[in-house]
Amino acid sequence: MNRLRELRKEQGLTLDEIQSKTGINRATYNNYESGKTEPNKKTWQALADFFDVSIPYLQGKILFVDLSEDEQRIFTDVLDVLITTTDNKAIHVLEALLNSFKGCYFEENTRIAPEKK
Repeated sequence: MNRLRELRKEQGLTLDEIQSKTGINRATYNNYESGKTEPNKKTWQALADFFDVSIPYLQGKILFVDLSEDEQRIFTDVLDVLITTTDNKAIHVLEALLNSFKGCYFEENTRIAPEKK
């Protein structure tokens, strides 16, 4: 489900205010919120710009708003792989990745291994 209603309510906006601020008819917007109809790409972009979020976040495809566009693409690609994997291989790979980075930190795109004691 998309995040249109959630974002509208977070900002304290009514459907009438959405209509006056975006030019999208209130009934049409209500249909978008309820999932009865889908905005076209141009409308998704206009709404993403209005709410200052990415299209994938607005569509409910990603969970985090604070990812850059590149990070969102990577996240979406990885999520697509995980969703289409029918066994536990993807989970095992993710666990291995997480374990390999435990105790590490990143500085300017460089992985810094923890100091050995």
